[in-house]
Amino acid sequence: MTEHDTIDFEELANSPAFAEFSVILNKLTGLAMAINAPGVTKIHIVTKLRADSPLCTLIQSKQEGESRCRACDRKFHQRAVSLKRPLIYTCHAGLTDMAIPIFVQGRHVATISSGQILPDPPSTARADKFLKPLDWLKIPKVRLKKAYFKAPYLPRSEIECVMRLQSLFARQLCETARQIRDMSARFERDEIRVAREYLAKNFHSGQLQMREVASHAGLSGSHFCSIFNKTVGVHYSHYLQNMRIAEAKRLLSNTNKSISEICHSSGFNSLTHFNRVFRKIENCSPSQFRRK
Repeated sequence: MTEHDTIDFEELANSPAFAEFSVILNKLTGLAMAINAPGVTKIHIVTKLRADSPLCTLIQSKQEGESRCRACDRKFHQRAVSLKRPLIYTCHAGLTDMAIPIFVQGRHVATISSGQILPDPPSTARADKFLKPLDWLKIPKVRLKKAYFKAPYLPRSEIECVMRLQSLFARQLCETARQIRDMSARFERDEIRVAREYLAKNFHSGQLQMREVASHAGLSGSHFCSIFNKTVGVHYSHYLQNMRIAEAKRLLSNTNKSISEICHSSGFNSLTHFNRVFRKIENCSPSQFRRK
């Protein structure tokens, strides 16, 4: 199995099993669960869930609050990835959060986040003390206090149980996805297998044409395109673009190469086209991705 065949963030985020588990967890504990791409560049939350903690919603309604939340998440998600284990931490606003990194064959593919939990059982006395450091928000204390009393609370022992449950679920989800992928590979047409192997070796070339790949697989261009789409589940051009963007992300994260060098090293002939495709897939420019 090549790097480009392994389970990734998009596959996990769009998994029906993830959606169902998130809804059940939300009903049982009141906690929302999200899955984050490496570096918190993308966040997926099941839309059927109740809204996040109303206190967090208020904090993130301010630009400075949203910025602090994102920076805090990146910091502790990175720590969880470095430790290669789930992590309970206190966010910048004093709430308890969780980060559960997901690894597939040693590669970090996503991080589950959950929490926004009050550190102590809510009370009037605790509310004033807890909300005092949030004066910088310039939000009326009445609104903050109302949101405070709607925020979830769980004892530490229950938070640890929830975190272990999420970790077990993530591992099982990845294992099931891997087994399905392996089973599909065994039934994959030889022509498509040959084409995917050829693409994995040659996608860096900006001169690569579909007819070249089709010819290598022993098929005509139109027939190859139809079979590839049905077998792989994605159009050939999108598959190739995703491979090239994955390589670009790797180079942006792990090298000091310029954006222009990375563009051509990833198989793009035009910097403008590279920037457009990268932004479409990652919702940010290559430069923004590198800074994050």
